[in-house]
Amino acid sequence: MTYSIWLAPTAKDAKYLNQIIKNLATQYGAPKFDAHITLYSKVRSLSQAKQVLNENKFDVMRTKSIGIGKSDYLWKTVFLKIKKDKSLSYTNQILAKNLKTKYSFEPHISLIYKKMKPQTKTNLIKNLKMKKSYTFDRIIIIRSSKNVKQWKKLYSIRLNSTRRA
Repeated sequence: MTYSIWLAPTAKDAKYLNQIIKNLATQYGAPKFDAHITLYSKVRSLSQAKQVLNENKFDVMRTKSIGIGKSDYLWKTVFLKIKKDKSLSYTNQILAKNLKTKYSFEPHISLIYKKMKPQTKTNLIKNLKMKKSYTFDRIIIIRSSKNVKQWKKLYSIRLNSTRRA
C-alpha cells in the first residue's frame, strides 16, 4: 500500500477547480477526483507521513499558474502548470528529507485523467479559460491506487495563515 501527500485548495478554489474537473470528466467519460497538487507520492508509511506533517510548520500557499500543459502520462493528461516557488519547494524538500523515497516534484493541478488523442487534448486546452492563481490551505494524505475510485483521504492538516509583522 502506498500513500500520496496532496496540497489541497481553499474551499473557494476547490469549488472552482472541482467544477471544471467534474465537467471534463462528464464530457470525456473520465473519473472524477478532487483538485490537488501532489507534493509527494509513493510513501510507504502512513505513520511516518503523519509524523512529518505534525512536526513541521507549513504556511498557506498562493500559487501561480504558468499555463496549461498536456502529456501522454495518464496522471498528467491535461493540467495546469504551477510555478515552483520557495514555499512549494520548501514543503517538498521537507517531505523528501524525511520520507526518503524518490519522487520527481513537478507542481501541477491535473484537470483530467484519460487516454486521449493529441488533437483532442489540444482542442480541450483551446476551450479552457482558467484563473491564474490559487490558494492552498491544507495538506492531505491519501491512500493511493491506480484506480481513482479507490483513493481515500486518511489524514488532513490545516496550513498556518501567514502572519504580518
